[in-house]
Amino acid sequence: MDSSIEKTLNALAILQSPAILREFFRSRAFSARCFRLVQALRCHQPALGTILDVGANIGQFALAAHFHFPDSRIHSFEPLPDLYPELVENSRRIKNVQCFNCALGESTGQMNFYRNHYSRLSSSLPIDAANDHPRYRERKTSCLTVDVFRLEELSARWSVTGPVLLKMDVQGMEREVLQGSGAFLSRVDFVLCEMALVRLYQGQPLFDTMHELLKGFGYRLVAPLYLNRGKGGIVIEMDVLYAREC
Repeated sequence: MDSSIEKTLNALAILQSPAILREFFRSRAFSARCFRLVQALRCHQPALGTILDVGANIGQFALAAHFHFPDSRIHSFEPLPDLYPELVENSRRIKNVQCFNCALGESTGQMNFYRNHYSRLSSSLPIDAANDHPRYRERKTSCLTVDVFRLEELSARWSVTGPVLLKMDVQGMEREVLQGSGAFLSRVDFVLCEMALVRLYQGQPLFDTMHELLKGFGYRLVAPLYLNRGKGGIVIEMDVLYAREC
């Protein structure tokens, strides 16, 4: 199915709910994709106490997560300084949310970051030269320096209520986020991770690598929750849910 048609059908399916339709008109952060993703997540896990929204952009996932898990505490992380004020503004109606203007990674400090014209594709990794998928091949980028912290360090400041979900949409930096989580990862019950099946960024770990890494950290694959299609309708990314082994 053509990706534009699929996106239209997804939006129409979501907007059949009057409550979600209100959010469509009220919030600039509304995303049909995120609402579909969180709906699928809720089918597997009906309650969450804490949600770590890593790669928050302007709050699309946080808005959908709050709609479906209204009592959860959400920590949203967005490194781009021009997007952060919009994330804060879009989060004002969300109770129990805290926003951070930083990236998460393997070590604390600063790193170079490629701000893409299409902001959701921004990454610390440059786009792979062989990547010819629509939007993902967008190379209108500017390089800047952003702050990066280890999740283990930041988590020491919080009182965390379980179950805990770590959601990562970080365009190739998933491995570094996990490796910087340290002992805090033992408190994370679920990981929702966007994983690439084809290399979109230089040096990006693909699904097989990330799957083995998560297994090594003690997680089992629950289900793919959302498929993202690229050129020719092939699946290039999946949002995959993992749960900690009991």
